[in-house]
Amino acid sequence: MVIRRPLEDVFDYMNDVSKESEWQPQLREAEQTPPGPVEVGTRRRYVSEFMGKRVENVYVITTYEENSRVVCETTKDAVMSATSDIRWEAVEDGTKVTMALEGKPSGALRFLPTSILEATFQKEVRGALSRLKTILEEVA
Repeated sequence: MVIRRPLEDVFDYMNDVSKESEWQPQLREAEQTPPGPVEVGTRRRYVSEFMGKRVENVYVITTYEENSRVVCETTKDAVMSATSDIRWEAVEDGTKVTMALEGKPSGALRFLPTSILEATFQKEVRGALSRLKTILEEVA
């Protein structure tokens, strides 16, 4: 997805934990430890709603390349084992955002058909990115 804003603006906004619920409507709580700048090892706790259920996961930043790439992975006690790989690239029209997500349900979610989980998750991600684009381009 291309967002018509400078790369630094898009990167900073997406990596500000206090802004995440603005563009991710399913997110109910988000907190970062330690507070302050993001770096490898930073932990983020998220409480969200997924398929009508409250889901809590803790992610650890495993790769942090400012204005370029952030990879985070859930901790082993997570409701869903997941890896998120987000990349930012300056393009002529603004910033290209690419998000690759991999997940494997655990707990009660592991009994749901994978196709239903994937379709629901993809719909939520597309909606969040569309909302992100709208928010950031309205500010421009």
